[in-house]
Order: sequence, then C-alpha cells, then structure tokens
Amino acid sequence: MEWTPHPALPALTKEEMLSMSPERILEYYNTREAAIEAEKDDPYRHGFELDTWKLADDELKTHQEILVMGGNRAGKSFWAAKRVVQTLVENPNSIIWCLTETSANSIQFQQALIYNALPKELKSLGRGKVGYVMYSLRNGFTASKFTLNNGSQCIFRYWAQDISTIEGGEIGVPQTPVNQTHNIGFWADELVPMSWVETLRFRTVTRNSKGIISFTAVDGWNSVVKSMLTGARTVKSAKADLLGGEDVPLVQQPLRKASSVVYFHTSANPFGGWSAMKSQLDGEKRDVILCRAYGVPTKQSRTVFPSFGDKNIIKKDDLPKLDEANWVMSIDPAGAKPWSMVLLAIDPHGVAWAVKEFPDFDTWGGWIDLTKEKVSGGEAAQPNGYGLRDYAEEIHRMEKICTGDVIRIIDPRLGAASYQKAEGSSNIIDDLAVEDIIVQPAEALDIETGLQAINNLLAWDRSEPMDFDNRPRLMISDECQNLIASMQAYEVGDLKHPAKDFVDCVRMFAVGNFEYFSEADMVSTGGGGY
Repeated sequence: MEWTPHPALPALTKEEMLSMSPERILEYYNTREAAIEAEKDDPYRHGFELDTWKLADDELKTHQEILVMGGNRAGKSFWAAKRVVQTLVENPNSIIWCLTETSANSIQFQQALIYNALPKELKSLGRGKVGYVMYSLRNGFTASKFTLNNGSQCIFRYWAQDISTIEGGEIGVPQTPVNQTHNIGFWADELVPMSWVETLRFRTVTRNSKGIISFTAVDGWNSVVKSMLTGARTVKSAKADLLGGEDVPLVQQPLRKASSVVYFHTSANPFGGWSAMKSQLDGEKRDVILCRAYGVPTKQSRTVFPSFGDKNIIKKDDLPKLDEANWVMSIDPAGAKPWSMVLLAIDPHGVAWAVKEFPDFDTWGGWIDLTKEKVSGGEAAQPNGYGLRDYAEEIHRMEKICTGDVIRIIDPRLGAASYQKAEGSSNIIDDLAVEDIIVQPAEALDIETGLQAINNLLAWDRSEPMDFDNRPRLMISDECQNLIASMQAYEVGDLKHPAKDFVDCVRMFAVGNFEYFSEADMVSTGGGGY
C-alpha cells in the first residue's frame, strides 16, 4: 500500500495501523486517495481551503476592500483567485478586473491561478453562444479575457497601460450576490499604483462590490500599502514561533474604515514548505523573518521611531483608570494651519498616556494624506477658521476628563512671538491667559535631542517579555489616530514633514522630563512655591 504524499491529509503511521482493522485501514486509504485525486481534478469544488482563508473571508464580508499581506508561499494569491472565480460562477453577468504590472506578469501568475481555479467543465468551454474560454499556458486567456456561459466576464489589465482603460465601467455583481464574500469587483496584485486604486474604488460604487489587493512584503512597500498600514491598529494577532513567541499581526484595521488588512503566515499553509523555510530562516535577522514568514513589510520609509508600533497603542476602552494621574496639555500653535494639541496623563508608575488629540480624526479627518507617493497635509491640516478663543474652548473641552490640575506647555518660539493687536502688541501665551488658559513655554532643546527623548520613552527590552517593569513609557489611545499616523509616518531628515506638528507635541512633552508626583510630594519652599 503506497500512500500519495499530501501535506494536509496525513498518511496513517505504523502505530495507527496496528490499532486498526484491515478493513478500516483500507477504507481510510481509499477515502484519502479519492480526496487527493478529486482535489487535483477539480480544485474549484474539492480544493482544500486554509484557516487563513476563512479569516480573510470574514474581513471581506464586512469591508469594501482588503489588503492581503503574505509571506513566501503563504497562499494569498490562491485565495484571491478562488474568490474571483466563485464570484463569476455564482453570480451571472458579473464583471471582474484582475490587474497586475505587465502582460507577462498577468499571464505567468494571475491568469494561471484563475484558470486553475475554474470548475473543470469550464476549462474546456471553448467558444459558445455566450461563453468564451480559450487558454494556453504560454499566452494565457485569448485577448486577456474570458466570458462564462452565465455571462460573467473576467478582464485582465496592467498598470503599464494608460489609466484611462479603467476610467469607465461598472465592476462586480449586478444583483444581490449569493455570498457577500463572493462579490469581487477587482483583484490588484503586488505594487499597484495609488492612482489606480483610487480610480478602481469609484468603479465599485454602483454595484457595491469589493476589492482585493494582494501584496508580498519582500520588495518593500509603495504608497498604497503605506496608506493602509500607517496608523493601522492590530485587532487579531498570533504567536510567531520563529521570533520566540512574539505577537505578529493577523488582522489590522487601517484608518480608512472601509478597508482591512489580513496577514497570511506561511506557517499556516501546509502546502507552503514551512519546514524548509524554517531551516532557511534560522539565524536570520528579525526583519527578514517578519517579512518572509509572516508577511510583515519592514522596508518602509526611514522612520524616526523604529520602536513605535502596536505595543504603544491601546484601545480607548482598555485605558487604565487615571484618577491619580498628573496631566499635561502640549500645544503646537500655527499660523494658517490648525494648531496641534495632545493631552497626556502620567500615572503613578511613570507611564505617559496620550488620551486626546486635536484635530481628531473622527471629527476633522486625517492630519496627513497618505495616498500620494510623498506624504502631504491631509484634510484636518487645512485652515479651519479658528481664532484664539476657539482654541481656548477646545482646550477646555479636552480637559474635561482631567482629574486634577493640568500643566500646559506650548512651543516657546511661536507661543511667545509678538503680534500686533488694536490695543498693542501681544502673544499667544498672554492672550490664552485672558481666556483662563495658563501655559508655559516648553523646553527649547534642539529637535534631534527631542526626537531621542521620544525614542527613550518608546524603548523596552524586546529580548524579554513585556511586563510591569519592562514596557514602553509612552502609550497612545487608539482614539488619537492622527497622532499615531504622524508617529509612524515621520521620516528621518525631513524637518518640514507634514507629520511634524503632532510629533512636536510629543517632543515638547518628552524633553520636559515630566514625572508623576502626588500632593504629598509637593514641599513648600516659601513665597507660595513648591
């Protein structure tokens, strides 16, 4: 009895066979061999689906767009191809665009995967009254498209073409889909340009269809991936065996609520050669392992805060009680651009918690625009018509949650800068005092010193488990999405970076060396001082 090798269907061991009757052994053998043959003959109906696929399905049901990040041979493209085909087969007259960089890439990868995922009977459909499926391994589908006998069309496009090729048309399922997961409008593979993604999103609106973007992290990321990952919050994670049990993301929620990010780990794919990969990655750097095995991109822009990540972000509902905290309001004023403000609490253990921001993402939109190749100012960074009194009201509003007095710090250069009023010269510090907002100039240390001070707050020993003693001393509520995005996007050497304003709020706090003190710690020095 010769067992056909199959990674997902184990053959019986000698020990197992010794405990079974010959009839039971033969039954298991025949059932297993039949399943393997059926999978080979008709993957559409009998192909094995991974647990990771269900995870991606769940996200696609509730989001309009999903970015699938994968390690080497993690199975993300097989999933995408299968869901495209299911949409076409189950829903008559559907139209799906499959996009990649060049015609050669399309034929070699996307078209080959789509053809393999087709039901057996449709692979030989040929030319019919409605359907037209002609395929060759060398040339792919004839004219880079095919039509099924139910009227559904799959069209292959390349962003080496002019973007005008996708400016018109509706894509997706024209009626209520059989399955919400199977309502795909487009599948874009690898480094699709942001301009194409933005256009594709408009093409899905009429039919309320879904978009899939698949991406391998090996070559770094482009503006599309950056816009998804900057500010994204991890909602599901898994333990990485190759990283000593470190948590790595499975699902992330980007700032764009209609989108989701799912990671396909190679370890979860029994067909991916995980054992061999483990051997190859033994002794490799952390970044290489994250990228190759878990699909986490590491070749990002030269971020100033490489330690900043999920460990520094906490859900609003999970914030500790801050009844005994000391409070600091950090204010970075501006001219035509809105002020940036961050409210922080220092707990009795010396951990700083950023709990409020202005302008906040939910009310004002994004502070930075991540949709372009070069990061620019976002919706919230545009002039808002606020005067000093308006900002004073915002400060009072933000401070309503404070359980004690608030120390307010402001950029020393702009806060004390003189400007002319009808009644004479004044400055922001003095005018805020009129509105019952007492502020003090922040420490005027150079920017590089301030950025290092932030990194000091973010640092913890990653070689050891995070615990009460080993943890970052700066945590940010996920409600402060503009601050989070700014921390992730701010780049080395760009002192005029659009993210700088919110970073400056944290920088002024960090150089102030604020520590928790209780009333008992306050000792009178005479003359009303402590």
